[in-house]
Amino acid sequence: MTEPTIRPLDAGDLVAYRSLRLRGLAEHPEAFTSSASEEAARPADALAKRLAADPSRPHDAVFGAFDGATLVGLCGVDVDMREKVRHKGHVFGLYVPAEQAGRRVGGALMDRVIGHARAAGLRQLVLTVTADNAPARRVYERAGFGVCGREPQAVRIGDRAYDKLAMILFLPAARAPRG
Repeated sequence: MTEPTIRPLDAGDLVAYRSLRLRGLAEHPEAFTSSASEEAARPADALAKRLAADPSRPHDAVFGAFDGATLVGLCGVDVDMREKVRHKGHVFGLYVPAEQAGRRVGGALMDRVIGHARAAGLRQLVLTVTADNAPARRVYERAGFGVCGREPQAVRIGDRAYDKLAMILFLPAARAPRG
């Protein structure tokens, strides 16, 4: 098995992105804040906007993992460009289908997100994960994230509530070249 190719998604990936995202939302509703029905109702142009380059948000990206031409994993990062918080990125939407287990697709996506954040000069990455989602937690912990908080009953599906853990990864500041 070859390692997946990781690259930023663009408008040409819209159909594959939407399909894989909807699959993740349907298979693991507790893992995402958006529901499959809400996402399915979103106009395609709203999703296309997420994949398009935006000069006002230069560090936002959605990355895809590809096995050949097949999209097999997703993970995004967005950066709020307001002055006081533009030092950090928010990781969102990590999804890798079960049949990709053991291929380190999630780890490769996180490596790319972290590299992107470092190149953008970010100082930290933050995310939330469903507390009992052990596979996702392992991916994040292996990437260096640590738990920094817990929100009880953060997501509710019918009568069932799920806690979310806040996680953070501090990135070292870039060093000035010695001269």
